Amino acid sequence: MSDAVLGIYKYVDLVADAADDLISAGHEVEVIFPIPVGHGIDHILPKKKNPIKYFTLFGGLSGLIFGTLFVLLTATLYPLPRGGRPLFPLSPTFIASYEFTILFGVLMTFAGFLIMMYIKRTKRDIDLPELSIDSFGLLVENLGSHALADVEKTLKDCGAVEVRRL
Repeated sequence: MSDAVLGIYKYVDLVADAADDLISAGHEVEVIFPIPVGHGIDHILPKKKNPIKYFTLFGGLSGLIFGTLFVLLTATLYPLPRGGRPLFPLSPTFIASYEFTILFGVLMTFAGFLIMMYIKRTKRDIDLPELSIDSFGLLVENLGSHALADVEKTLKDCGAVEVRRL
């Protein structure tokens, strides 16, 4: 049994109206655009949380810790005492920690991007040629059998050219 409905539209305004109606009815919607038109519908769709910032934070903190330990352990393993200078210098520690913070933050951000892209790709693959050329899609997922008819009716009433059960 299908648990998702896809409405295909020709105009962004109709998609925005249908999304507004479905969101106010308590459904979660996903909009599929062939071109970037987010500014026309951003105010209707709920803001999605982006977990990539946590990858960056983890990478930056681990880089800071690694950089600090790298310099301090290197100074401990290979001591070079010179005329009253401290064994654990601050300037090289700050510089190396800063550089490792940036390096690990960038690498973890890229890894987070790839991971989140893979997770997004494995959810539901909708491969319709018209959605990549000249039509807009409105996908409503996780519907029970009682809500399918209501969502289909709402999509058709808002001007959908075609409504498909997935």
